[in-house]
Amino acid sequence: MSTDEPRTAPTRTLAEAKALGTPMIIRGILGVLFGFATVFWPRDSHTPTQLSLRVDVVDVLSISYLVLFALALVYQAFRAPLSVRTAMLGQAVIAIPAIVFLFLADHPSELRAALSIWALLHGLLELWNYRQLKSHPMASDFLISAGCHGLLGIILIFGDDFQALAILGFTGAATLIAGVIFIIGGYSRLSRAKQARTAAAGIDSHDTDPHPASRPDEDS
Repeated sequence: MSTDEPRTAPTRTLAEAKALGTPMIIRGILGVLFGFATVFWPRDSHTPTQLSLRVDVVDVLSISYLVLFALALVYQAFRAPLSVRTAMLGQAVIAIPAIVFLFLADHPSELRAALSIWALLHGLLELWNYRQLKSHPMASDFLISAGCHGLLGIILIFGDDFQALAILGFTGAATLIAGVIFIIGGYSRLSRAKQARTAAAGIDSHDTDPHPASRPDEDS
């Protein structure tokens, strides 16, 4: 049996994890930017006019985020393993009806319905991604993201008295947490792949050294 066979599966898994690294960082940056814009900026006590937001403003912010987020998901899907590609494309697709409903939303209840349904469906598909990637390093990043979006969906469903600002704040908090996790996870995947590549290069150079150091017993 070839000595390379035991290393095939871990090597493939590491390569797949590396391929997810950059898209995860992009998704994470989008989530963090949206989170900061929605969680902190509207509540700046020095500008009281920002302490309340109209539904149409929240619609624009949410639609902008979902459009960019869907594009990032498509990019991630085509770099991801086949086992999760369909689910990631599904996550991009479910953003489309959410965007349409947000365009039509004129009241906080409509805004809440659009974002809660999107969050729940996104969380379920993210949970599927976690189950398919459990053998990969740091697969729990997807589980945490699933939990954040699932909890967001539940909170919005039961938030009957939420106004536009509260809906935006909870949505931003969920994307902020998931975004930070994805940035760390993406960077860790790239770093681990780089370390493995460096280690492999060192082993290969040692194995192919044309002038290996002579052993002490050969010199005597």
